[in-house]
Amino acid sequence: MKLLRNKKYIALYILGISIILVFFYSYSAASANTYPREGWQISTPEEQGMRSQMLAEMMEHIKKNSFNIHSILIIRNGHMVLDAYFWPHSNGLKHIIHSCTKSIMSALIGIAIDKGYIQNVNQPIMEFFPDKAFANMDDLKKSITLENLLMMASGLKCRDSYLYRWAGLYEMRYSTDWAQYVLDLPMAEPPGEKFEYCNGVSYLLSVIIQNMTKMKTLDFARKHLFEPLGIIDIGWATSPQGVDIGYGGMWLKPHDMAKFGWLYLNKGRWGNKQILPSAWVEVSTRGHIDATLFDHYGYQWWVDSAGYYMAVGYKGQRIFVVPEKNIVAVFTGDLTGRESLISKNLLDFYIIPAASSPNSLPSNTDEQARLDALVTSVAKVPPTGVTWTSENEGMAKEGVFKRTASPAFKFEYPSGSKKAAIDAPDQIMRMKIPGDVDFSASIGDIPTGMKLEDFGPKLYIQKLENVGSKIKVISNKEIILKCGTKAYRTDITWLWNTLPITTFLVSAYKDGKLIFVCAHSWKNHDKFEPIIQSLTFK
Repeated sequence: MKLLRNKKYIALYILGISIILVFFYSYSAASANTYPREGWQISTPEEQGMRSQMLAEMMEHIKKNSFNIHSILIIRNGHMVLDAYFWPHSNGLKHIIHSCTKSIMSALIGIAIDKGYIQNVNQPIMEFFPDKAFANMDDLKKSITLENLLMMASGLKCRDSYLYRWAGLYEMRYSTDWAQYVLDLPMAEPPGEKFEYCNGVSYLLSVIIQNMTKMKTLDFARKHLFEPLGIIDIGWATSPQGVDIGYGGMWLKPHDMAKFGWLYLNKGRWGNKQILPSAWVEVSTRGHIDATLFDHYGYQWWVDSAGYYMAVGYKGQRIFVVPEKNIVAVFTGDLTGRESLISKNLLDFYIIPAASSPNSLPSNTDEQARLDALVTSVAKVPPTGVTWTSENEGMAKEGVFKRTASPAFKFEYPSGSKKAAIDAPDQIMRMKIPGDVDFSASIGDIPTGMKLEDFGPKLYIQKLENVGSKIKVISNKEIILKCGTKAYRTDITWLWNTLPITTFLVSAYKDGKLIFVCAHSWKNHDKFEPIIQSLTFK
């Protein structure tokens, strides 16, 4: 009897352990495959096997060095463990993602192949443009395939990367037909042999989607990619030919950028739906060719030898996908030159090492509190004003820029505006507004013999001609500022590369000097009206 009882207890024990293991496995599997339906689930780092201490040290490092990062978002196991925004940026605002757009184009090509609009990546690109004649045609150009475009190895003499100061990109933008310009380029080497970053070939990918699906690329993306992910708010610039720009020009919210990364980490699956073929995710994120900026390049994705891959955009826009750690990390910013590599360094030295366990870690309330405090502090409006050369030459504080040196003046500016580097002679201040362009104030000598009414439509136009094209004066009229000073208001439209800009300019002569305040905007013009309308002199 005793033996039977023991066997019974052993059986019940084994059954209990089995139930616990099944529950634990089910919980872990559900946790690893969590998808944001109404938004990302929030978690502490320790609950997802990450150390708050390292993330706090990362935030302190950024704050101490004043890196121009706009946001950091970290997803692990489908849970959001860090969502930080640096003033004046905030949650819910779209951010330009620049060349991260290319990785989205790769996904759209994969979907188009899966749905039968495109045969395969070995298709010669000439088949996608039957109505176009190709200049510089030879056997090498005839052999360019869709895969060659995807892996930046077209063999075309593009010259439109940072190595050439984007000379070819500007030439394409000023051409009458962007696709024709790229297709007409001469060959530099056989296709498939050498990596040569080329924005123009990514533009061709968008043209191919439009030609083969008979849909605008954005419409195709909304239907087959964005809406299934719950991504609704998208901005995307178009070429003069009406084609969504495949190499950049897209605006997304950081939370939505993370959704795209999470789709790839889960091999194209979203919940119970396979949005993107898993085979496409595998092949497109595998290093096909040695690259210049980072180790390898896949199909419009950069691939690191450490085992992760990334969507990379100008000035520090990043979507990092780290399969080994079940992490997606998103960065936005305004980082130039070598600073654009900062986000990758933060990933390598802080984020990946912070993920020290596949299981939950003991709670660390002190470090979690420190991390939370740092996230709160970087989001706050700076308590002191900002200056450029000195306080009497000009200080911006609490929505007002004041200059006490002669000629003394002030004007108001929108909340959230941030100091920017001076980029023109005679400029004494410059600021940016998130999502828009910038505004500035300048002081210089009065041009000899020039009437005030001629400054905007004559002299200032010459300044714009150095950076833009198709410049047109919309209006130029005398106004009286609130202080009684006579001034002129000049409104100008022009193109910066291909982006339509409206410039609002108020100019005045005061104390023997020319003073002008200008604001440049490609949208939300109402934000800029108060700046120039509020200019007053003491």
